[in-house]
Amino acid sequence: MNFKAKLSRVAIAVAVSAGLAGTVMAQTTTSAIRGNVVSEAGANLAGATVTIKHEPTGTISTATTNENGTFSSRGLRVGGPYTVTISGDGFVPTKVEDVYLSLDQALALPVTVQSSNAAEVITVTGTRAAAGYSNEGLSTSLGLKALSEVASIDRDITDAAQLDPFASVNVQSGGSKELSIAGANNRFNSLTVDGVALNDRFGLNANGYPTQRSPISYDAIESLSIQTAPFDVEYNGFTGGTINAVTKSGTNEFHGSVGYYYTDDGMIGENNGDEDFNFDFEEETFVATLGGPLIKDKLFFFVAYDKFEAVAPLNNGPLGSGAVNERANITLDDLAEVSQVVSDVWGFDVGNFQKDAVQDEKVLANIDWNIAKDHRAKFTYMRTEGNSINEQNGNNFLTNDEVLGASSTWYDRSEEVESFIAHVFSDWTTNFSTQFKIASTTQATGQDSLNGSEFPNFAVFLREVDGDENYLTIGPDRFRHGNSLDQDFLQMKAVAIYTTGDHIIKAGFEREEVDVDNLFAQNSEGSYLFDSIDDLRNAQASALLYDNAVSNNEDDLRAIWGYNYNSLYIQDSWAATSELTIDAGLRYDWYESEGSIRENQNFVDRYGYSNANDIDGLDLLLPRVSFQWYASDYTTVRGGIGRFSGGAPSVWVSNSYSNDGVISDNYEDFGSGQTYQVPTTPDPVTGQYIPQNILDQLANTDPDGTVNALRSDFDIPTTWKVSLGVAHEPEMEMLEGWVFSADVLYNKLENATYWYDQRCEEPVGTAPDGRGVYDCSEGPEAIATGSVDEGDSMLYALSATNAWETAYGSFDFFTSYTYADVEDIGYGTSSTATSNYSDFAAYDRQQPRAGTSSFQTEHLWKMRFNWSQEFIDGYQTKVSVFAERRSGQPYSYTFDENNACVLDVGGGRCARESRNDDAGHLLYVPSGMDDPLFASSSFEGDPAAQQAFFDYINSSELAQYKGGIAARNGDNSRWSTIIDVRIQQELPAFYPEHKLTVFFDIENFGNLLNDDWGRIERTRYEYERAVVSANIVDGQYEYFDLNGEDRIQNLEILSQSVWQLQFGIKYDF
Repeated sequence: MNFKAKLSRVAIAVAVSAGLAGTVMAQTTTSAIRGNVVSEAGANLAGATVTIKHEPTGTISTATTNENGTFSSRGLRVGGPYTVTISGDGFVPTKVEDVYLSLDQALALPVTVQSSNAAEVITVTGTRAAAGYSNEGLSTSLGLKALSEVASIDRDITDAAQLDPFASVNVQSGGSKELSIAGANNRFNSLTVDGVALNDRFGLNANGYPTQRSPISYDAIESLSIQTAPFDVEYNGFTGGTINAVTKSGTNEFHGSVGYYYTDDGMIGENNGDEDFNFDFEEETFVATLGGPLIKDKLFFFVAYDKFEAVAPLNNGPLGSGAVNERANITLDDLAEVSQVVSDVWGFDVGNFQKDAVQDEKVLANIDWNIAKDHRAKFTYMRTEGNSINEQNGNNFLTNDEVLGASSTWYDRSEEVESFIAHVFSDWTTNFSTQFKIASTTQATGQDSLNGSEFPNFAVFLREVDGDENYLTIGPDRFRHGNSLDQDFLQMKAVAIYTTGDHIIKAGFEREEVDVDNLFAQNSEGSYLFDSIDDLRNAQASALLYDNAVSNNEDDLRAIWGYNYNSLYIQDSWAATSELTIDAGLRYDWYESEGSIRENQNFVDRYGYSNANDIDGLDLLLPRVSFQWYASDYTTVRGGIGRFSGGAPSVWVSNSYSNDGVISDNYEDFGSGQTYQVPTTPDPVTGQYIPQNILDQLANTDPDGTVNALRSDFDIPTTWKVSLGVAHEPEMEMLEGWVFSADVLYNKLENATYWYDQRCEEPVGTAPDGRGVYDCSEGPEAIATGSVDEGDSMLYALSATNAWETAYGSFDFFTSYTYADVEDIGYGTSSTATSNYSDFAAYDRQQPRAGTSSFQTEHLWKMRFNWSQEFIDGYQTKVSVFAERRSGQPYSYTFDENNACVLDVGGGRCARESRNDDAGHLLYVPSGMDDPLFASSSFEGDPAAQQAFFDYINSSELAQYKGGIAARNGDNSRWSTIIDVRIQQELPAFYPEHKLTVFFDIENFGNLLNDDWGRIERTRYEYERAVVSANIVDGQYEYFDLNGEDRIQNLEILSQSVWQLQFGIKYDF
């Protein structure tokens, strides 16, 4: 039998569902069909007419097969069902019905037609499975059916995305979900909704969104795709992976839904093992959708509304406040006394310990317009507003030990995102089509102190108990004294697609204009320390920190800048044979900067380059090649190689605009013995509560402040991706319907971003283990950003899937195992240059060096399972299960460098103190008393203390590193196993065509069955275990102050370690 004819059987029966066919498209809002038509004898049929009808809207697209029998149609709506009809002279018309199209996938549809001797139209029925879940190794698609099967109490896109074999989610202590794809930094992903980027491009949120919660209503999504290495040249803006969502559209019939979801502290577990949790919250969500025709077959609408409200618990409070964590040595009487004093002396309300409700509101509206037979448009409006109340302790750097902040130190984190999007799709001829897009997005982020930000932060010492100092802080925390962000984005895109012979040629241009207005004036109102309430009453402070513009006007620190990102690309998709498709393309990106950085002459004189470097003129060539080969009836081989860029947060560039050392300066007295008479009224000119002599000092001093700068050789980070995979359906009766896949992905990082202290670029000495020793004491801190070709990863994934019908119900099953070996240089986990420099365990903080990534999940097993049955005719019961077992969070063993810098001249408290004690340098682990690098004076020469140190080494994971430096992230926290369950039951509705469904989402179902199951335990961020302090003495390490076991392990048990239930009800009409 001719191979094309055999392939058509497999393609029609399997490929239109979740099977093997299909090539990756671009980051678009549509789908496509590409096929070929042959006769029974295997001859190509030219001139056949292919009619593609979207049944819900009556939209029709037509194509004509070329001399090779090939046809293609692009710009098609995601979903379906479609009916594809092939007609022409000399053969019987053939229909393929119930075809469903996935987002970002071009459906391969080879068709064999019969001679005109046959009596009637041949009809082949596809399957609706494409509206469900499909995985093709490095690509996962979820249609409406699959999305409805995801257990998600947060109703978050991330919960659906983690079904991809290469995706892993780390939940932060505050509840934010960090999605890592292929072991990459979660900041390096891209999220697009209807073709518009809606990821956190500035880089402030751990969840990767521009909003506190998911930026779009879950009920508004038609289809979702997760791509790890898509080689189409239209893809860019990420080096990790990309998530692409398309929203629903109206049809020729009116449809809508109303839904309600609820959970509270009575629907959550209380313990895991010996760890108890105390929850106090209430959350509810209301959702409504409506879609239908404005003009039948012509004009359609769809709208969605989603509102979330929550009453959150008080996490920290004084004794008697009812907080989850009450501070036993700080009382409500302390608060009352401090409140009265501050009100009497300054007229400021210090607040209380009560939290208001928070909310999140989402609106989406779509208009689809069939302008003419060959022209279609879609217009989208999206708006999301949300907030959260964030408890703070004032972040007053003058305090130690136990610090509690009243509500005036808290802030309201608000975000508003609004987008207007227009797409136009046109088929000018059967061989030539175009797509145009224009989109405008605004994002406003506020961080507003609850009682106003025009006041200093006060830390009041209350008492010392068991060696711990206890402080109450009031007034806005230092990071909220001046903090706002407004961004505007304008995106334009034009794509032309031309089909000629076996080739589909695509060319495009994209431009994005970004405008940023960022104010980050930390501590611009000042921070004071009062040694007693009496000192507070007398307005007499013992310490003062103050940072501001030299004009004493924080608005002068505002960074107003922008950039333009341009792209040109071209690609040839070549059907080399009926079994082999090859895509080859080239993308060229270049950047233009808007705004300017003030040049700091002191910086130029010291270091020989300008701090005013920006990204203007930087450019990239991004070649891509991929293939898909139908090796046999039942086997597909796929692979590719390509270069990708993007995803790096723009805040990393913005730091250079904000911190030039020219406009800003600071005053620091951590407690020299001097006292300060705090003004009780604001300065009439500046509005500050800062002593006049300090204001004058800043105003009259030639500034020489902290600088963040891009190195002259800084370049845009890129990643080369190389993949190879195979999917096979065994020709064995016992394995009928099963599809097995194996994929390998290699990533090579180029121009990885790193940060270092420019004051001490090169070492001035050598540590006992060969690392550099630095002197960073000259001049103000200068954090430079550079690029280095370090880091790579290798990932292997195996998967199996099947779906079957039995007398006991319908089943579908998918499982995967992914092994990852990921190395990076560790930098880039935060938004500020100083944190990016310091917030990871380093071999040598000044010299980037690849090591195991904090984002690596070495072993990752997943299982997705669905069962449905109609116990009562017409009313379906469905149970959906998602299980995941994974290795734990990597962590490192380090020196404890709190007031004990190791790799700095002189040790002790050094110029880099606040950087090194964030996460120390990796620990040198001596092999024993006779280790040549172990000083006999360690632990003051006490043999018992020395022996205790080596006993700890020998009884712990450190034993593997004896005589060397502990590896970065060389060890892992415990494994975790989490099972999530969704139970759905359809019930009678008001009308037969309507549907009422009741939902129960249960996250961490295992913990519901057994209190000891479902535990998520890890070493805290920055994922370090600080073991011991040390000095360098006569070429040896002199160790001291071995930490206790609990402090070393630094463990946290996440609140997600207990089960949680959410109830939902939805009425579809």
